[in-house]
Amino acid sequence: MIYKNRIIETIQYKVDAVTVSPISIKGDEDNLKVDSITGKFYIPGSSIAGAFRNYYENYIYKKNNNSQNLLFGGSDAGMNRVVCYDAFTVEKSVGQMISTRPGLRIDRRKLTEACTFSMGRKVGSKFKRQFVNDGVRFLFVFELNNYDEECNFNIAQEQFELLLTALASGDILLGSNKTVGFGRFKINSVYRSVYNLRDYNDVVKYLLREVKEENITESILEGKRVSKNVRFKIKAKTATPLLIKEEVVRSSGEPDGINIRNGNNEYVIPGSSLKGVLRLQAEKLAKTFPCIDDSLITNIFGIKSDKDDEAHISRLICYDTVIKNSKTGLYNKIKIDYFTGGVQQHALLTEETVMGDLEIECVFNTFGLEQYDKEIGLILLVLRDLCTENLNVGGGYAVGRGYIKASMLELIDGQKVIYNFDSPDKLAENKFNSYISKLMVG
Repeated sequence: MIYKNRIIETIQYKVDAVTVSPISIKGDEDNLKVDSITGKFYIPGSSIAGAFRNYYENYIYKKNNNSQNLLFGGSDAGMNRVVCYDAFTVEKSVGQMISTRPGLRIDRRKLTEACTFSMGRKVGSKFKRQFVNDGVRFLFVFELNNYDEECNFNIAQEQFELLLTALASGDILLGSNKTVGFGRFKINSVYRSVYNLRDYNDVVKYLLREVKEENITESILEGKRVSKNVRFKIKAKTATPLLIKEEVVRSSGEPDGINIRNGNNEYVIPGSSLKGVLRLQAEKLAKTFPCIDDSLITNIFGIKSDKDDEAHISRLICYDTVIKNSKTGLYNKIKIDYFTGGVQQHALLTEETVMGDLEIECVFNTFGLEQYDKEIGLILLVLRDLCTENLNVGGGYAVGRGYIKASMLELIDGQKVIYNFDSPDKLAENKFNSYISKLMVG
Protein backbone atom coordinates (compact mmCIF):
# COMPACT_ATOMS: atom_id res chain seq x y z
CA MET A 1 0.00 0.00 0.00
CA ILE A 2 1.35 3.43 -0.98
CA TYR A 3 1.22 6.72 0.86
CA LYS A 4 2.30 10.20 -0.17
CA ASN A 5 5.52 10.22 1.84
CA ARG A 6 7.76 10.90 -1.17
CA ILE A 7 7.53 11.44 -4.92
CA ILE A 8 9.89 9.45 -7.12
CA GLU A 9 8.55 10.57 -10.50
CA THR A 10 5.93 13.02 -11.66
CA ILE A 11 4.37 13.74 -15.04
CA GLN A 12 2.52 16.97 -15.67
CA TYR A 13 -0.10 17.26 -18.41
CA LYS A 14 -1.44 20.54 -19.75
CA VAL A 15 -4.55 20.17 -21.89
CA ASP A 16 -6.07 22.94 -23.98
CA ALA A 17 -9.65 21.96 -24.84
CA VAL A 18 -12.81 23.60 -26.13
CA THR A 19 -16.43 22.72 -25.44
CA VAL A 20 -18.30 21.30 -28.43
CA SER A 21 -21.54 21.07 -26.47
CA PRO A 22 -22.93 23.11 -23.56
CA ILE A 23 -21.52 22.42 -20.11
CA SER A 24 -23.19 22.90 -16.74
CA ILE A 25 -21.37 22.73 -13.40
CA LYS A 26 -23.67 23.90 -10.63
CA GLY A 27 -22.66 25.70 -7.45
CA ASP A 28 -24.87 27.17 -4.75
CA GLU A 29 -28.58 27.72 -5.48
CA ASP A 30 -28.29 26.06 -8.91
CA ASN A 31 -25.99 28.81 -10.19
CA LEU A 32 -23.02 28.02 -12.39
CA LYS A 33 -19.69 27.70 -10.62
CA VAL A 34 -17.81 30.99 -10.98
CA ASP A 35 -14.58 31.85 -9.18
CA SER A 36 -15.23 34.81 -6.88
CA ILE A 37 -11.74 36.29 -7.44
CA THR A 38 -11.14 35.90 -11.18
CA GLY A 39 -14.76 35.93 -12.29
CA LYS A 40 -14.07 32.90 -14.49
CA PHE A 41 -16.27 29.86 -14.87
CA TYR A 42 -14.46 26.72 -13.72
CA ILE A 43 -14.79 22.97 -13.43
CA PRO A 44 -13.74 21.74 -9.97
CA GLY A 45 -10.92 19.22 -9.91
CA SER A 46 -13.15 16.92 -7.85
CA SER A 47 -15.73 16.79 -10.68
CA ILE A 48 -13.02 15.99 -13.23
CA ALA A 49 -11.51 13.32 -10.98
CA GLY A 50 -14.95 11.75 -10.41
CA ALA A 51 -15.68 11.50 -14.14
CA PHE A 52 -12.20 10.13 -14.88
CA ARG A 53 -12.34 7.61 -12.05
CA ASN A 54 -15.79 6.36 -13.07
CA TYR A 55 -14.60 5.74 -16.64
CA TYR A 56 -11.32 4.20 -15.47
CA GLU A 57 -12.96 1.73 -13.12
CA ASN A 58 -15.61 0.73 -15.66
CA TYR A 59 -13.47 0.36 -18.79
CA ILE A 60 -9.77 0.17 -17.93
CA TYR A 61 -9.18 -1.11 -14.40
CA LYS A 62 -11.80 -3.90 -14.47
CA LYS A 63 -11.11 -4.76 -18.10
CA ASN A 64 -7.44 -5.48 -17.44
CA ASN A 65 -8.13 -7.34 -14.17
CA ASN A 66 -5.43 -5.42 -12.39
CA SER A 67 -4.61 -6.46 -8.86
CA GLN A 68 -4.44 -2.81 -7.87
CA ASN A 69 -6.12 0.37 -8.99
CA LEU A 70 -2.94 2.04 -10.27
CA LEU A 71 -4.38 5.52 -10.82
CA PHE A 72 -7.01 6.23 -8.20
CA GLY A 73 -6.06 3.96 -5.34
CA GLY A 74 -8.33 2.24 -2.86
CA SER A 75 -8.24 0.08 0.23
CA ASP A 76 -5.68 -2.22 -1.40
CA ALA A 77 -3.59 0.38 -3.19
CA GLY A 78 -3.56 3.35 -0.81
CA MET A 79 -3.47 6.94 -2.07
CA ASN A 80 -4.32 7.87 -5.64
CA ARG A 81 -1.59 8.88 -8.08
CA VAL A 82 -3.66 11.33 -10.16
CA VAL A 83 -4.05 14.99 -9.19
CA CYS A 84 -6.78 16.89 -11.08
CA TYR A 85 -6.64 20.67 -10.74
CA ASP A 86 -9.56 23.03 -11.27
CA ALA A 87 -10.01 23.81 -14.98
CA PHE A 88 -10.63 27.49 -15.77
CA THR A 89 -11.88 29.20 -18.89
CA VAL A 90 -9.37 31.20 -20.89
CA GLU A 91 -11.75 34.16 -21.12
CA LYS A 92 -11.82 36.62 -18.25
CA SER A 93 -15.57 36.73 -17.68
CA VAL A 94 -18.50 34.38 -18.21
CA GLY A 95 -21.02 37.12 -18.97
CA GLN A 96 -21.31 36.46 -22.72
CA MET A 97 -20.86 32.69 -22.42
CA ILE A 98 -24.00 31.82 -20.45
CA SER A 99 -27.27 30.73 -22.05
CA THR A 100 -30.49 29.09 -20.87
CA ARG A 101 -32.93 26.51 -22.16
CA PRO A 102 -36.24 25.26 -20.80
CA GLY A 103 -36.25 21.96 -18.94
CA LEU A 104 -38.53 19.75 -16.82
CA ARG A 105 -37.53 19.22 -13.20
CA ILE A 106 -37.37 15.58 -12.14
CA ASP A 107 -36.58 13.70 -8.95
CA ARG A 108 -32.89 12.77 -9.31
CA ARG A 109 -33.24 9.85 -6.90
CA LYS A 110 -36.32 8.22 -8.43
CA LEU A 111 -36.28 9.77 -11.91
CA THR A 112 -39.98 10.60 -11.59
CA GLU A 113 -41.70 13.48 -13.32
CA ALA A 114 -44.97 13.72 -11.41
CA CYS A 115 -45.81 17.11 -9.92
CA THR A 116 -44.72 16.46 -6.35
CA PHE A 117 -42.31 18.22 -4.05
CA SER A 118 -38.82 16.78 -3.67
CA MET A 119 -36.02 18.40 -1.70
CA GLY A 120 -38.10 21.58 -1.47
CA ARG A 121 -38.64 21.84 -5.24
CA LYS A 122 -41.65 21.09 -7.35
CA VAL A 123 -40.94 18.01 -9.42
CA GLY A 124 -42.47 18.14 -12.89
CA SER A 125 -42.36 21.93 -13.09
CA LYS A 126 -40.62 23.72 -15.94
CA PHE A 127 -37.41 25.58 -15.24
CA LYS A 128 -34.58 27.34 -17.02
CA ARG A 129 -31.50 25.15 -17.54
CA GLN A 130 -28.45 27.40 -17.31
CA PHE A 131 -25.20 26.43 -19.00
CA VAL A 132 -21.99 27.68 -20.55
CA ASN A 133 -22.10 27.70 -24.35
CA ASP A 134 -20.09 25.52 -26.68
CA GLY A 135 -16.96 27.01 -28.19
CA VAL A 136 -15.44 28.02 -24.83
CA ARG A 137 -11.78 27.16 -24.16
CA PHE A 138 -10.64 25.55 -20.90
CA LEU A 139 -7.18 24.80 -19.58
CA PHE A 140 -6.81 21.49 -17.73
CA VAL A 141 -3.79 20.58 -15.60
CA PHE A 142 -3.07 17.08 -14.30
CA GLU A 143 -0.25 15.44 -12.38
CA LEU A 144 0.55 11.76 -12.35
CA ASN A 145 2.80 10.89 -9.40
CA ASN A 146 4.77 7.81 -8.52
CA TYR A 147 5.32 7.13 -4.82
CA ASP A 148 6.34 3.48 -5.06
CA GLU A 149 9.50 2.03 -6.62
CA GLU A 150 7.72 -1.29 -7.19
CA CYS A 151 4.98 0.35 -9.25
CA ASN A 152 5.03 -0.17 -13.02
CA PHE A 153 4.75 3.54 -13.68
CA ASN A 154 4.81 3.08 -17.44
CA ILE A 155 1.51 1.20 -17.28
CA ALA A 156 0.02 3.92 -15.08
CA GLN A 157 1.11 6.51 -17.64
CA GLU A 158 -0.44 4.54 -20.51
CA GLN A 159 -3.69 4.16 -18.61
CA PHE A 160 -3.94 7.86 -17.79
CA GLU A 161 -3.33 8.81 -21.41
CA LEU A 162 -6.17 6.45 -22.35
CA LEU A 163 -8.36 8.66 -20.17
CA LEU A 164 -7.25 11.74 -22.11
CA THR A 165 -8.12 9.91 -25.34
CA ALA A 166 -11.56 9.15 -23.91
CA LEU A 167 -12.04 12.84 -23.08
CA ALA A 168 -11.00 13.82 -26.61
CA SER A 169 -13.37 11.29 -28.23
CA GLY A 170 -16.38 12.30 -26.14
CA ASP A 171 -16.50 9.10 -24.07
CA ILE A 172 -15.91 11.14 -20.90
CA LEU A 173 -18.41 13.97 -20.39
CA LEU A 174 -18.15 16.52 -17.60
CA GLY A 175 -20.84 18.20 -15.52
CA SER A 176 -24.59 17.57 -15.47
CA ASN A 177 -27.12 16.75 -18.22
CA LYS A 178 -24.75 14.25 -19.83
CA THR A 179 -27.54 12.14 -21.32
CA VAL A 180 -28.55 15.05 -23.57
CA GLY A 181 -24.98 15.58 -24.71
CA PHE A 182 -23.71 18.24 -22.29
CA GLY A 183 -20.06 18.33 -21.22
CA ARG A 184 -18.35 17.19 -24.42
CA PHE A 185 -14.87 18.54 -25.26
CA LYS A 186 -12.57 18.73 -28.25
CA ILE A 187 -8.87 18.70 -27.37
CA ASN A 188 -6.71 21.29 -29.12
CA SER A 189 -3.36 20.32 -27.62
CA VAL A 190 -1.76 18.15 -24.93
CA TYR A 191 1.72 18.80 -23.55
CA ARG A 192 3.54 16.38 -21.25
CA SER A 193 6.43 17.17 -18.89
CA VAL A 194 8.24 14.24 -17.24
CA TYR A 195 10.39 14.75 -14.14
CA ASN A 196 12.54 12.00 -12.64
CA LEU A 197 12.95 13.23 -9.08
CA ARG A 198 15.82 10.81 -8.44
CA ASP A 199 17.84 12.92 -10.87
CA TYR A 200 19.32 16.15 -9.47
CA ASN A 201 18.82 18.18 -12.66
CA ASP A 202 15.17 17.18 -12.92
CA VAL A 203 14.62 18.07 -9.26
CA VAL A 204 15.98 21.57 -9.91
CA LYS A 205 13.77 21.99 -12.98
CA TYR A 206 10.75 20.74 -11.05
CA LEU A 207 11.31 23.11 -8.14
CA LEU A 208 11.96 26.10 -10.42
CA ARG A 209 8.94 25.20 -12.58
CA GLU A 210 11.10 25.03 -15.67
CA VAL A 211 9.10 23.73 -18.60
CA LYS A 212 10.31 20.63 -20.45
CA GLU A 213 7.20 20.00 -22.50
CA GLU A 214 6.62 17.37 -25.15
CA ASN A 215 3.70 17.76 -27.56
CA ILE A 216 1.73 14.50 -27.48
CA THR A 217 -1.48 15.83 -29.06
CA GLU A 218 -1.36 13.49 -32.05
CA SER A 219 -0.87 10.34 -29.99
CA ILE A 220 -3.76 11.29 -27.69
CA LEU A 221 -6.17 12.08 -30.55
CA GLU A 222 -5.25 8.88 -32.38
CA GLY A 223 -5.24 6.72 -29.26
CA LYS A 224 -7.29 3.54 -28.93
CA ARG A 225 -10.79 3.74 -27.49
CA VAL A 226 -11.45 1.19 -24.78
CA SER A 227 -15.18 1.70 -24.22
CA LYS A 228 -17.81 -0.37 -26.02
CA ASN A 229 -20.04 2.56 -26.86
CA VAL A 230 -22.09 2.11 -30.03
CA ARG A 231 -22.21 5.25 -32.17
CA PHE A 232 -24.79 6.41 -34.66
CA LYS A 233 -24.38 9.23 -37.16
CA ILE A 234 -26.94 10.56 -39.63
CA LYS A 235 -26.28 12.96 -42.49
CA ALA A 236 -29.50 14.55 -43.67
CA LYS A 237 -31.37 17.63 -44.83
CA THR A 238 -34.59 19.07 -43.51
CA ALA A 239 -37.45 18.03 -45.80
CA THR A 240 -39.90 20.50 -44.24
CA PRO A 241 -39.45 23.64 -42.12
CA LEU A 242 -38.43 23.00 -38.52
CA LEU A 243 -39.11 24.94 -35.33
CA ILE A 244 -37.98 24.12 -31.79
CA LYS A 245 -39.11 27.30 -30.14
CA GLU A 246 -36.79 29.35 -27.96
CA GLU A 247 -38.70 30.55 -24.90
CA VAL A 248 -37.76 34.21 -24.84
CA VAL A 249 -39.93 37.30 -24.94
CA ARG A 250 -39.71 38.78 -28.41
CA SER A 251 -39.55 42.52 -29.08
CA SER A 252 -42.12 44.31 -31.20
CA GLY A 253 -41.54 43.70 -34.90
CA GLU A 254 -39.71 40.39 -34.29
CA PRO A 255 -41.21 36.92 -34.86
CA ASP A 256 -43.12 35.51 -31.90
CA GLY A 257 -41.20 32.25 -32.17
CA ILE A 258 -37.69 31.46 -33.40
CA ASN A 259 -35.64 28.28 -33.30
CA ILE A 260 -33.19 27.66 -30.44
CA ARG A 261 -29.61 28.75 -31.11
CA ASN A 262 -26.28 27.84 -29.53
CA GLY A 263 -23.50 30.10 -28.26
CA ASN A 264 -22.20 30.60 -31.81
CA ASN A 265 -25.60 31.93 -32.87
CA GLU A 266 -26.23 28.78 -34.93
CA TYR A 267 -29.65 27.15 -35.09
CA VAL A 268 -29.65 23.78 -33.32
CA ILE A 269 -31.80 20.78 -32.54
CA PRO A 270 -31.16 20.27 -28.80
CA GLY A 271 -30.14 16.78 -27.74
CA SER A 272 -33.03 16.73 -25.26
CA SER A 273 -35.57 17.39 -28.04
CA LEU A 274 -34.15 14.66 -30.25
CA LYS A 275 -34.00 12.16 -27.42
CA GLY A 276 -37.60 12.83 -26.43
CA VAL A 277 -38.76 12.15 -29.99
CA LEU A 278 -36.75 8.91 -30.20
CA ARG A 279 -38.11 7.64 -26.89
CA LEU A 280 -41.73 8.39 -27.81
CA GLN A 281 -41.36 6.50 -31.10
CA ALA A 282 -39.65 3.54 -29.38
CA GLU A 283 -42.53 3.32 -26.90
CA LYS A 284 -45.05 3.38 -29.76
CA LEU A 285 -43.22 0.51 -31.45
CA ALA A 286 -43.16 -1.45 -28.19
CA LYS A 287 -46.92 -1.05 -27.82
CA THR A 288 -47.52 -2.01 -31.46
CA PHE A 289 -45.31 -5.09 -31.70
CA PRO A 290 -45.55 -7.62 -28.82
CA CYS A 291 -42.08 -8.94 -29.63
CA ILE A 292 -40.52 -5.66 -28.41
CA ASP A 293 -40.18 -6.04 -24.67
CA ASP A 294 -40.51 -3.05 -22.34
CA SER A 295 -37.15 -3.94 -20.84
CA LEU A 296 -35.52 -2.70 -24.04
CA ILE A 297 -37.03 0.75 -23.46
CA THR A 298 -35.67 0.63 -19.93
CA ASN A 299 -32.18 -0.40 -21.06
CA ILE A 300 -32.02 2.37 -23.66
CA PHE A 301 -33.81 5.30 -22.05
CA GLY A 302 -33.64 4.52 -18.34
CA ILE A 303 -36.51 4.01 -15.95
CA LYS A 304 -38.34 6.04 -13.35
CA SER A 305 -39.23 4.27 -10.14
CA ASP A 306 -40.34 4.96 -6.60
CA LYS A 307 -37.60 2.57 -5.47
CA ASP A 308 -34.12 4.04 -5.52
CA ASP A 309 -32.43 0.76 -6.46
CA GLU A 310 -34.64 0.23 -9.53
CA ALA A 311 -34.22 3.63 -11.21
CA HIS A 312 -31.31 4.26 -13.56
CA ILE A 313 -30.38 6.90 -16.07
CA SER A 314 -30.49 6.64 -19.84
CA ARG A 315 -27.76 4.83 -21.74
CA LEU A 316 -28.52 6.78 -24.92
CA ILE A 317 -26.79 10.14 -25.35
CA CYS A 318 -28.06 12.53 -28.03
CA TYR A 319 -25.88 15.53 -28.86
CA ASP A 320 -27.02 18.93 -30.09
CA THR A 321 -27.35 19.01 -33.88
CA VAL A 322 -26.23 22.20 -35.61
CA ILE A 323 -28.37 23.19 -38.60
CA LYS A 324 -25.76 24.13 -41.18
CA ASN A 325 -26.33 26.26 -44.30
CA SER A 326 -29.52 27.39 -42.60
CA LYS A 327 -32.28 29.29 -44.34
CA THR A 328 -35.20 30.82 -42.48
CA GLY A 329 -38.80 31.53 -43.44
CA LEU A 330 -41.68 33.40 -41.79
CA TYR A 331 -45.11 31.85 -41.28
CA ASN A 332 -48.25 33.49 -39.90
CA LYS A 333 -50.70 31.50 -37.82
CA ILE A 334 -53.73 32.04 -35.63
CA LYS A 335 -53.95 31.27 -31.93
CA ILE A 336 -56.62 28.93 -30.61
CA ASP A 337 -58.70 29.75 -27.53
CA TYR A 338 -58.52 26.48 -25.62
CA PHE A 339 -61.64 27.34 -23.59
CA THR A 340 -63.99 27.96 -26.52
CA GLY A 341 -62.14 25.96 -29.14
CA GLY A 342 -62.34 28.93 -31.49
CA VAL A 343 -59.92 31.51 -32.73
CA GLN A 344 -58.62 34.13 -30.32
CA GLN A 345 -59.36 37.60 -31.62
CA HIS A 346 -56.39 39.87 -32.40
CA ALA A 347 -53.93 37.00 -31.80
CA LEU A 348 -52.06 36.59 -35.08
CA LEU A 349 -48.65 34.96 -34.51
CA THR A 350 -45.54 35.00 -36.65
CA GLU A 351 -43.03 32.16 -36.43
CA GLU A 352 -39.59 31.88 -38.01
CA THR A 353 -38.79 28.34 -39.13
CA VAL A 354 -35.44 27.03 -40.34
CA MET A 355 -34.19 24.55 -42.93
CA GLY A 356 -30.68 23.27 -43.65
CA ASP A 357 -28.16 20.43 -43.48
CA LEU A 358 -27.95 18.15 -40.44
CA GLU A 359 -25.40 15.80 -38.92
CA ILE A 360 -27.04 13.95 -36.03
CA GLU A 361 -24.91 12.03 -33.51
CA CYS A 362 -26.05 9.60 -30.81
CA VAL A 363 -24.09 7.25 -28.56
CA PHE A 364 -25.39 4.13 -26.80
CA ASN A 365 -23.48 3.12 -23.67
CA THR A 366 -23.45 -0.67 -23.43
CA PHE A 367 -21.90 -0.81 -19.95
CA GLY A 368 -23.59 -3.46 -17.81
CA LEU A 369 -25.20 -5.26 -20.79
CA GLU A 370 -23.79 -8.61 -21.84
CA GLN A 371 -25.97 -8.66 -24.96
CA TYR A 372 -27.34 -5.53 -26.59
CA ASP A 373 -28.22 -6.52 -30.17
CA LYS A 374 -31.93 -6.05 -29.48
CA GLU A 375 -31.38 -2.56 -28.11
CA ILE A 376 -29.38 -1.61 -31.20
CA GLY A 377 -32.11 -3.11 -33.39
CA LEU A 378 -34.79 -0.98 -31.74
CA ILE A 379 -32.69 2.17 -32.04
CA LEU A 380 -32.13 1.41 -35.74
CA LEU A 381 -35.89 1.04 -36.27
CA VAL A 382 -36.53 4.41 -34.68
CA LEU A 383 -33.71 6.10 -36.60
CA ARG A 384 -35.03 4.58 -39.82
CA ASP A 385 -38.37 6.33 -39.24
CA LEU A 386 -36.52 9.58 -38.54
CA CYS A 387 -34.37 9.23 -41.68
CA THR A 388 -37.28 8.46 -44.02
CA GLU A 389 -39.63 11.35 -43.14
CA ASN A 390 -41.85 9.21 -40.89
CA LEU A 391 -40.94 10.93 -37.63
CA ASN A 392 -40.76 14.65 -37.00
CA VAL A 393 -38.70 16.76 -34.63
CA GLY A 394 -39.96 19.90 -32.91
CA GLY A 395 -43.40 21.48 -32.99
CA GLY A 396 -45.94 21.73 -35.76
CA TYR A 397 -46.26 18.06 -36.73
CA ALA A 398 -49.94 18.65 -37.57
CA VAL A 399 -48.90 21.07 -40.33
CA GLY A 400 -46.01 18.91 -41.57
CA ARG A 401 -43.07 20.54 -39.83
CA GLY A 402 -39.85 18.96 -38.63
CA TYR A 403 -39.34 16.09 -41.08
CA ILE A 404 -35.88 15.19 -42.36
CA LYS A 405 -34.55 13.15 -45.30
CA ALA A 406 -31.29 11.31 -44.69
CA SER A 407 -28.57 10.51 -47.19
CA MET A 408 -26.46 8.33 -44.86
CA LEU A 409 -26.79 6.35 -41.63
CA GLU A 410 -23.55 5.22 -39.99
CA LEU A 411 -23.25 2.62 -37.23
CA ILE A 412 -20.03 1.94 -35.32
CA ASP A 413 -20.17 -1.20 -33.18
CA GLY A 414 -16.58 -2.40 -33.23
CA GLN A 415 -16.57 -1.88 -37.00
CA LYS A 416 -18.06 0.91 -39.10
CA VAL A 417 -21.13 0.16 -41.23
CA ILE A 418 -22.48 2.86 -43.56
CA TYR A 419 -25.88 2.69 -45.25
CA ASN A 420 -26.38 5.10 -48.16
CA PHE A 421 -30.06 5.86 -48.76
CA ASP A 422 -29.44 7.05 -52.34
CA SER A 423 -27.55 3.90 -53.37
CA PRO A 424 -28.29 1.16 -50.79
CA ASP A 425 -25.52 -1.30 -49.96
CA LYS A 426 -26.80 -4.85 -49.52
CA LEU A 427 -24.06 -5.75 -47.04
CA ALA A 428 -24.89 -2.76 -44.83
CA GLU A 429 -28.60 -3.52 -45.11
CA ASN A 430 -28.02 -7.12 -44.05
CA LYS A 431 -25.93 -5.97 -41.09
CA PHE A 432 -28.69 -3.63 -39.91
CA ASN A 433 -31.31 -6.32 -40.44
CA SER A 434 -29.24 -8.75 -38.35
CA TYR A 435 -29.76 -6.44 -35.36
CA ILE A 436 -33.44 -5.85 -36.07
CA SER A 437 -34.14 -9.57 -36.54
CA LYS A 438 -33.00 -10.21 -32.97
CA LEU A 439 -36.16 -8.41 -31.83
CA MET A 440 -38.17 -11.37 -33.11
CA VAL A 441 -36.25 -13.83 -30.94
CA GLY A 442 -37.79 -14.52 -27.55
